[in-house]
Amino acid sequence: MKFFFVEFVLLYDAHVGSSNVGYDGTHGGFGYGSRNADGSRILEFADGLNLVICNTLFMKQEAKLVTYVAGPVKSTVDYIMIRQEGKAKIRNVKVINYK
Repeated sequence: MKFFFVEFVLLYDAHVGSSNVGYDGTHGGFGYGSRNADGSRILEFADGLNLVICNTLFMKQEAKLVTYVAGPVKSTVDYIMIRQEGKAKIRNVKVINYK
């Protein structure tokens, strides 16, 4: 299987949330926080292109899910997506924070 890494600049304040309701094949059910409108747009984008958001596939501690902190605000702003047919080969996903 070939992997292509493409960086997308999507929506800065997008939150896909921890619930996968309505996006069972796209969202793994282990996201962070609550979904907002921009998060729904990311899910619709991924669903339309038959992608899965890898960050949501595995249960992680909050510190491993949060990629942006500004005072009391915590968020996941980096999402890794692959085609759904490659989902079975993913064993772990880690986004490294830049501080």
